[in-house]
Amino acid sequence: MLGEIITLSGDKLTYDCEKDRWDSVPVTLRVSSEPFGEGGMRLAYRAREVLPDGFEFDVVVKRFRSDLEDEGYTSDDLFQEAVTQMVAENYAQDFNKACAARGLRHTIAFLPASVVKVKGVPDEETEVLSLEPYLEGEYVKHNDNQGHNETEDEVVAAFCYFTYISSGKLSVVCDIQGVGTFYTDPQIHTFDGEGFGAGNLGPEGIDRFLRNHRHNLVCEQLGLPSPDEGLSDEELARKMQAAEEREAREEAGLPTSTWTRERYDGGVDELARMFARQ
Repeated sequence: MLGEIITLSGDKLTYDCEKDRWDSVPVTLRVSSEPFGEGGMRLAYRAREVLPDGFEFDVVVKRFRSDLEDEGYTSDDLFQEAVTQMVAENYAQDFNKACAARGLRHTIAFLPASVVKVKGVPDEETEVLSLEPYLEGEYVKHNDNQGHNETEDEVVAAFCYFTYISSGKLSVVCDIQGVGTFYTDPQIHTFDGEGFGAGNLGPEGIDRFLRNHRHNLVCEQLGLPSPDEGLSDEELARKMQAAEEREAREEAGLPTSTWTRERYDGGVDELARMFARQ
C-alpha cells in the first residue's frame, strides 16, 4: 500500500434492501495515507479490514475530494451511494434469476458497499467514508449516467434495460463499471429525480438511456419488450429523426432538452388540482 499505514476504527453500516434498514457492526481498518486512484468525485485508498479474529482482507476506502465540500456534498451523499449500490445488487439478483428461468447462464453482481463512521481522534472530527471489497483485474467502464455506451456488452445493456422494465418504467440502473461481471459505483435514475444521490438525473437520465439503448439478443431471450414496440412506421421515423437531431445538437454543444425542474413541479401541481376536482 502507498504511503503511511493508518489504523482507523469505527462502525460499518450496510443497507439491507429486503428489510429496508441499516445494519451496524464495529470495524477496524488499516488504510494507506496516499490514494491510488481518483474519480470525478472521490479519492480511493487501498486498505485492509481487520476481523475480530485477526484475519485481514483487501478493501477500498473512498472519501469525497476536499474541493467538493464547497459544492455542498456531505456524508448523506455517501449513504445515498451505498443505498444505490445495494439496490443495484438487488436488481442484479432478480436479473440472474430471470436468466436462470430462461436457461441463460449470465450472472452479474455488484460489490457490497458500506459506510464507515470513523471515530474521531484528537483535533479531528468524526469522518464518514465509503467501503467496499477490492477488485483485482482490468477495470472496464461499460456506460455512464449520461446515456453513453463505452462497450458493446450485451449482458450489461440487457441488465440496464431489465431494471427499467422490471421497475415499471420508473427507474433505470446505469453507469456500469467494474472487473469481469463484478460491478461498482452504479447510478440509478428515477422518474421523479428523487433519491440515489446527486447523479440521479431523473426523467432526463432515463430518456438519455433509452435513446441509446441497443436492444439485443439477451433482451429478446429474456422476453423484454422493444422500446419501439407499438410504434407506427411514422412514429418510428419521427423518433429516428429526433434522435439524429439530438445527436447533432450534442456534438455542437447545444442543449438537447427543454426539461426543467419548474416544469416538473408545475406538472405535479396540475395533477394535484385535477385530482382535487374529481
